Amino acid sequence: MAITETPKVKYFEGTSNPILSGTGGEIPIIIGISNNANPASGIQKFKNFSACNATVANGGLGTDTTNNPLLAFLKEFFEENKKNSSDELSVPYVYVIDLGTGMTTGETPTLKTADWTNAMALAKSKREVQAEVFVGFKKSHTVATITSLMDSAVDKIIDDSQTGNPRVAYFTIEGCTDAELKQIADDSQTNYIQNSRVGFCEYLLFGKTIANILNTPSEEEPGYTDYRSVSPGTFIERTPEEEDELQAAGVIFNRDERAGSEIHPRINLAVSTAFAASPDSRPNDALLHARRNVDQLIREAYMKLYTQLKRNETEININYLQSDLDVLVNAKIREGIMKDETDIIVVEDEVNPWDLHAEGVAVPVNSSLLIGFSMYIEQPNAISGGA
Repeated sequence: MAITETPKVKYFEGTSNPILSGTGGEIPIIIGISNNANPASGIQKFKNFSACNATVANGGLGTDTTNNPLLAFLKEFFEENKKNSSDELSVPYVYVIDLGTGMTTGETPTLKTADWTNAMALAKSKREVQAEVFVGFKKSHTVATITSLMDSAVDKIIDDSQTGNPRVAYFTIEGCTDAELKQIADDSQTNYIQNSRVGFCEYLLFGKTIANILNTPSEEEPGYTDYRSVSPGTFIERTPEEEDELQAAGVIFNRDERAGSEIHPRINLAVSTAFAASPDSRPNDALLHARRNVDQLIREAYMKLYTQLKRNETEININYLQSDLDVLVNAKIREGIMKDETDIIVVEDEVNPWDLHAEGVAVPVNSSLLIGFSMYIEQPNAISGGA
């Protein structure tokens, strides 16, 4: 019996804010520009803003949020990441790849595309990461260069997803008007991006937007709950027609939702850039609500399948594997995360005796995006009282 001290209550000085460093949120890796002349190499890990807000020599990203896009992003991110109650999700830490200026030198600086793509490859070494965030793009960097980089990010994410951890990439562009935002995923343009694994956000409060999305359960629409750290009146005022156009263009933006006497600062709708396709050709995962939900099922199913790798391919073992997958899927259906049509079936290869296949259909639960409410006023009774 390992009792070595007398009964007492002992106090320990905390090394981090327990309200801030919660759990449950998706882990991001943030790649971008800091304007540090000599940035730290490799991947850094931060649990709070005070750790970021230090000189490079002291393990931080600098102390100037005005001229340091990475630091400014993280300041917003950690403000929104702070929990208001114990049952809220929170990202426990973030990974960061500091690209310094991220630009070439000379009379006409351009993005160092090789540095960005190398960082995308390096980001795959952190296996718990579920989101990649790209910070520091400006209108002056040109849409062609930015969309080309995001195409590279998607290609690398899709290749890496074969190892069972699919991700979503997020980015914004500083200095764009709403008209220019609508062109990023417009397939009538020469350069554009439409992909269900890419979220394109308006620039204002990009850090808070990403924190909000990553702290939303994968089975829930990120626009369902209010921002934790944003007051009404902060966001850009747009007409309903302007909001409709931005949403249809595959842009994630924020707004004040007016519900009776209340105002709720929220994400409008977490669309991917694939949402910009015409309504009759949008992919089934054009909403991040669906994409993130199915990705979580993929991660969990992948780990069930991995237990069979190199194990004897007997009828009993295959039945065990099928049973494990059935338990997983049934739990998702029972919890209201997936619908009844969801199924994963283990199939033996008819040609290669060493191969197994898992074939499935994922049907994520919907969210209510338009609610019609009408009332008819009936003619009042001539007599208000009883007989």
